[in-house]
Amino acid sequence: MRILHLDCSTGFGGQERDHITEAQGFANKGHEYILGVRSGTLFEEEAKKETRTLSLPLRSNMDLESFRLIRKVLIDEKIDVLVTTSYIDSWIGALAARSLGSKRPLIIRQRHILNTPHNLFPFRHMCDKLVVVSDVLRIFFIEQGIPFWHVVSIHRGISVTNIPLGTSGSAAKTRGDHSLPAQGPIALQVGTFQKDKGHFLMIEALGTIWKRIPDFVMVFLGEGPLKDEVIAAARKKYPDKLGKQLVFRDRESPEPYFSIASVSLLPSIRESLSLVTMESMLHGVPVVAFRVGGIPEIFNVSPNGKMVRPQDPVAFAEGVIEVLSDPEMTRTTHQSHSEKIVRHFSIERSVQRTELLYEAEIRRIRSGERNKNHYQRSGGAGDPFL
Repeated sequence: MRILHLDCSTGFGGQERDHITEAQGFANKGHEYILGVRSGTLFEEEAKKETRTLSLPLRSNMDLESFRLIRKVLIDEKIDVLVTTSYIDSWIGALAARSLGSKRPLIIRQRHILNTPHNLFPFRHMCDKLVVVSDVLRIFFIEQGIPFWHVVSIHRGISVTNIPLGTSGSAAKTRGDHSLPAQGPIALQVGTFQKDKGHFLMIEALGTIWKRIPDFVMVFLGEGPLKDEVIAAARKKYPDKLGKQLVFRDRESPEPYFSIASVSLLPSIRESLSLVTMESMLHGVPVVAFRVGGIPEIFNVSPNGKMVRPQDPVAFAEGVIEVLSDPEMTRTTHQSHSEKIVRHFSIERSVQRTELLYEAEIRRIRSGERNKNHYQRSGGAGDPFL
C-alpha cells in the first residue's frame, strides 16, 4: 500500500512519536509511507530524521496551497490510503481526496486524544473510518452519536527493538551519568507540560512521599507551555529540594532514565492511551497512574504497578509509597510483564491490525459499499465488538 499521513501539529509529543513509529513499522513491511507535516515545526525536524516526510504549509482548513500540494501527491504517488489526524488536515486532506472522485483513496481519520471535539462533522462525514487508539475512546465516540460501525479501536504500538526485556536498559547508565543523588529511589515522569498531564497534582503529592521516604528523588522530563509555572510552584513549595531531589530536565529520551528509575509516574487527569506507560513496563519499571481513560486497558494486560483514584494527590502519593515499599515490585520480577507488553502493544502488532483494516476497507470500497453499514446487510444491527 501507499499511504499519506497528514498531521498539522506544531509540537512533538506522544502522538507525533507514534506517527513516526507507525511510518517505520509500515515501511518495514514493504509499504510506502509518507508523513505530511507542517513546515517549520519541531515535528517536521524530528520526522525528517526518521522517515520520508512531506512539508506542507497547513495554515488553515481552507489553505489552497496545501490543498493543491496534497492533491498532487495523491495523484503522483498513487496513494491508496489518506490518513488525517487534526482539524486542519482532516478538512484539507479529505477535500483534496474527494476532489479525485471515484479514484480517490480510502480516507482514515485517526484520533489520539480523549476530549470532546468542537465539531463532530469531520469525524462523521469527512472519513471512511474513524480509527481511535483505545477501546474507551471508541465508546466515547459512540456515546457522541458516531455509528458503531464507523469507529474502530486499534491500540497503538511501541518499538521493542534491542530492548533487553525486564531489565530496564543498559546497566552502564548510572546515577552519576545523570547528575542525580547517589541514594534514594528515583521516580520518573515523562510528558509535555500541559494541563492534562497532572504536573501540579504531582507537585502536591511529593510532600506526602518525602514524609515517608526522605531520600526519594523526582525527575521530570519534557518541555511545554506550563513548565515555567510548574517549576515556580515546585520552588515555592520545596525550595530545599529543587535541583537536588527535585530535578527538571528538557525533552530527552526516557530510555537511559528507565535503567535507574524505581517507578514511573503518570498523574494525567485525561489519557486515551499512554505510550510512556507501555515503555516503562517494557523496561521493567512499575507504573503508578490515575485510573483514567485507556490506562486500565494497559493494566488489564500487564498489572505492573498501581492505579489510584483520579485527581487525588494523596491517593497518588500513597500508591507511589506502596509500590516502592513492596518487595514484589523490584525490577527483576518484571520479565513476564515485559513479555506481555511485547505481545499486546508492539508496533508490529499495531501495524498488522491497521494493515488488515486498510486492506478490508479498500476491498469494500472497490465493491461499491463505501460508507455503508456492513453489519446491516448480514442481518445484525448489534455491534459484534461490544
